[in-house]
Amino acid sequence: MKTVSEYRKALARALTLLDKVFKEETEVKTTLESLRAKLVDLESTQAFLQQIAQDTQNQLKIHVEDIVQLAVDACFPGEYRFVIDFEVKRGRTEAVLAFEKAGARIDPLNASGGGVVDMAAFALRIAAWTLGRTSNTVILDEPFRFISRDLQPRAAGILRELSERLGLQFIIVTHNTEIIDASHRVFQLKLRDGVTRVEAQGS
Repeated sequence: MKTVSEYRKALARALTLLDKVFKEETEVKTTLESLRAKLVDLESTQAFLQQIAQDTQNQLKIHVEDIVQLAVDACFPGEYRFVIDFEVKRGRTEAVLAFEKAGARIDPLNASGGGVVDMAAFALRIAAWTLGRTSNTVILDEPFRFISRDLQPRAAGILRELSERLGLQFIIVTHNTEIIDASHRVFQLKLRDGVTRVEAQGS
C-alpha cells in the first residue's frame, strides 16, 4: 500500500503533466488560429490575383479581337466576326480562337476559307508585335497565299499601310505580284550555273 507521500508525488507528477498538456493545447490553438488567418490571407490574395488575371484577359481579348477584326473586315467586310475565348484546361489557361459567321461558330483551321485564315493569322502576328514590341521587323513567308486574286490588292495595301503607320519593316518571301509591286525593295533568288544568287530587282 502506497504512503501519503507517494500519492502526493504521483499527484504532483500528474499535475505537471496536465499543465504541460494545457500549454501544448494553447500552443496548438495559437498555431491553428495563425494558420486560419494565413488561409484567409491566401484566399484573399488568390481572389485578387484571379481578378487581375481576368481583367488582363479581358483587355487582351478586346485588344487582339479589335486588331484581327479590322484586318478581316478590310478584305471580308461583314462576313466574319473574330472571337477569342479563354478556357482553363488541365490547370492552364488556353486561348480558343474562332470565327462566327451567320450566328454559327467556325473553327478557323477546319471550316473556313483559307483567305480569311491567312488574314487572321497575319493580324495575330501584328497583335503579338504590339504587345511586346521587341523589334520592328516582321518576317512573313507567303502571306495571303489563299486570298483570292481579286482581294490581293487590298491585302498588299494593308501591308504597305501598316508598314508606314507603325514603322514596321516586313521581310516577305512571296511569288505574289501584288505584294511585290507594293514593296519598297525587291530581291530575287536566281539559280545560275547551279548556284543560287540574291539579286536586287532590275540588276
